[in-house]
Parts: sequence; C-alpha cells; structure tokens
Amino acid sequence: MTSNPATSDPVHALRAARQKYGLARLHMGVLLEHIRNSKGWEGHAESFTGFLEELRINQSAAYQYMRVARRFFFEMPLPDAALTEMCMANISTLDLASRVANEENLAEVVSIVTALNERDAKTSLEEMLNAEPTGEEGAKREPRLAKVLRLYRELPDDQRIDVRNALRVKHE
Repeated sequence: MTSNPATSDPVHALRAARQKYGLARLHMGVLLEHIRNSKGWEGHAESFTGFLEELRINQSAAYQYMRVARRFFFEMPLPDAALTEMCMANISTLDLASRVANEENLAEVVSIVTALNERDAKTSLEEMLNAEPTGEEGAKREPRLAKVLRLYRELPDDQRIDVRNALRVKHE
C-alpha cells in the first residue's frame, strides 16, 4: 500500500493548502471584479458594498483581491504557472505588487514576489512605488499622503463621491 504524501507529510499538506487558498483568493477577486463591473450584485443588494456585507466578505479584503485580479488576471495576464507561484505570497504583498506592476517591470515584480520573503519583497516593492513620480512635475509626496491619494484614485466613482461627501468637499 502506498502512502499519500498529503496525509503522511503535514508540511506537504500545508503547502498544498496555502496554494489552494492563494488561488481561491485570486478566483474570488476575478469573480468580485466581474460582479462589480457588470453590476451583477443588483437584485441581491442595494449596493456592491451591501452585497459584500450580505455575503460576509470583508470589504477591505475584497478590494485587495479585486486589485490583484484586475492587474494580474485582466490587465496584464500572467501565465498560470506564474499566477500559481505568486499566489503563495500574502495578500498585502500581492496588493502592493499590483500597485507597482506595469508592462516594463512586470517580470521584476513577479521575481520579487516569488523569490523574496515577505518583508524583503514589501521593502523592494515600496522602494519601486516611491521611486515613481507622483503629482505635478513628479513632485514627491509624503508616503502616507501618497498612499491615501492612490487608494482614493482606485475607488469606484460611487465610493469617491462618498469620500468627498464624508470630507464635505464639493464635487469637481
């Protein structure tokens, strides 16, 4: 009788579970992005946010999954092998990678995420992000302000309106 490596080797089983979990996050991001863009949530809830609440999906996590899926599945589709390997990283690292990746640096970003440990990958990606020019004439902004502005730009229009209303800023 041959033994099953997944049951006889808990480390192998753990790695397999992490890989499944990472791919499931990507799959959720793909589905959520499609549902949001196609307004597939209508008829199930009053808003996309309400839809997430109804399904008990954390809103912050959902938007991270969607940003990762948008970048690495829809905008710059990666080969299955690269996606599978990248999905082993934690979601905050993948989210940061999705914000940094572009056509010119995609291979480098994939290498950073797949080859480095979490701390080193985040440090490298943050350096890449901070090296990009932001705002008028490429002026550097304080990192926390740049992050807030980047998050705001990534929001869908209805949520941008909510932010402006919360800040009592008149619409542009």
